[in-house]
Amino acid sequence: MSKVMGGIYIPHLKQEIVKPALEYLGLGGARAINQVTGTFLAEGYAGGCTYLKQLGKGPAVGAMQMEPATYNDIWKNFLSNPKRSHLAVLLKNIAGTFNTDNNGIPKAETMIGDLFFAAAMCRAFYLRVPTALPPANDASAMAQYHKRYYNTSQGKAIWQDNVDRFQQAIDG
Repeated sequence: MSKVMGGIYIPHLKQEIVKPALEYLGLGGARAINQVTGTFLAEGYAGGCTYLKQLGKGPAVGAMQMEPATYNDIWKNFLSNPKRSHLAVLLKNIAGTFNTDNNGIPKAETMIGDLFFAAAMCRAFYLRVPTALPPANDASAMAQYHKRYYNTSQGKAIWQDNVDRFQQAIDG
């Protein structure tokens, strides 16, 4: 299986983008790194990992194809909790200050040009899920987890089609 997907060398994506972003948040580990890397590959597959904004009328932005409504909900209902203020500060540090709203919160569009921030926000998304991340070496379980929680029943992803992408994330 190729280690390049749409021009991105998967080991570089995993080791140079996802791993440092998640470790900066203190939320790394093989399970999280593989799940976020696999999500990048699964979400970016339709465009061969080349689209940073959903084509057509879809609202999703960034390499992880997160919808602004989901992004805003993470900030409003998850990161606003005082117990998570440290995580919110770290996310703001990754994003910087050039593209923020009046409250100093990075705009969702920041994920378009910042792969570190997109990876970090993907991890923040998965933190909201009440079910633990799947085992670090189980591509099938990771693909099912992605479909159930990230892509959802309304999404177009078919988990069976993404097992190989999560395996690439594991092997990367």
